[in-house]
Amino acid sequence: MNLRLLLVLVTVLSYVAISATWFITNPKVEVKEEDPPFFYTLAPEDMRNIRIDTGEDSSSWSLRENENRWYFDDIENIPASQYRWGGITTLFGGPKTQRVLSQVIDDESLYGLDTPSAEFSLTLRDGSVVTLILGDLTPDGENNYARVQGFPQLVLVDATWGAVLERLVNEPPYPDWYYTLDGQAREVILFNNNEVLRAYGYTRATDEWHICTLPLETDPCTGSQLANSAAIEAEIVHFGAPKINGAVVLNLIEDLDFEPYGTVLEAPYIAVRIENRNPTNNVVEVTRLTMTIGDLTDEGAFRYAVANETSDIIKVDAAWADRVLDLFFGDLLIDNG
Repeated sequence: MNLRLLLVLVTVLSYVAISATWFITNPKVEVKEEDPPFFYTLAPEDMRNIRIDTGEDSSSWSLRENENRWYFDDIENIPASQYRWGGITTLFGGPKTQRVLSQVIDDESLYGLDTPSAEFSLTLRDGSVVTLILGDLTPDGENNYARVQGFPQLVLVDATWGAVLERLVNEPPYPDWYYTLDGQAREVILFNNNEVLRAYGYTRATDEWHICTLPLETDPCTGSQLANSAAIEAEIVHFGAPKINGAVVLNLIEDLDFEPYGTVLEAPYIAVRIENRNPTNNVVEVTRLTMTIGDLTDEGAFRYAVANETSDIIKVDAAWADRVLDLFFGDLLIDNG
């Protein structure tokens, strides 16, 4: 073989070997971008108190460890609705930022952080407090400027995150039994010993209440005897503003569990039909407010009750409850006029 050709081949093979060695020892690595950073990462089980201040209103909740339930701080013995509260501690534990805008905030007023739209404070098991401050919306309305108290960074947070949490103040997560009447009452049915004792129905055509004929045959019920409409309306207003003293025991399952409180199937049970017209589709939506009224508490100041078909025993003011019981056992509200 020609010496020059041999040298060329050796040189080419050397470059190929070097290239192969580089490729093998330096494989191409695909760089994956990290997820947007968290303000903080907090385990839900470490949280003990949550406070939200929207500037116009505020509310706070504390964890009762023995029940593993969150309770309102500003209302005695009222737990947060499990349906509404589900996932809230997880949401609080890690509000994901979209982007860190600056390591230092030059002027808080430029971002609404001098007059925050909301502040979220978490007290942890060790007593430490983490406070997140929410400022103005960004021009596109998709994020809020924000920072964590004690830290200098300016970041963006998805606007829906703050909106979900602010709703806890604007529309508090009350349990279903912590009710107020919202709508037009159109029927009142009173049961005792698991049978209809008496009932009143509203006649839309005449704008009057009637005593319903038993047994009930229509929904809402009807009757020919005129009732005292003013008296019935007054009793509905009374029932629609219950004096609730909080929960006694939650999440009962078996019928026997209700017996110590007298809130059994045979106890007095009131069901009020409520109608609301949906402005979106003009459809009348029907709901009911209900309550089973049980025994007096030992001190006699309250009665046990179960409201709105929940599995919780609550206490209601005895005088308030006795007025409701008068609808069952007092004089029939007949129009004598």
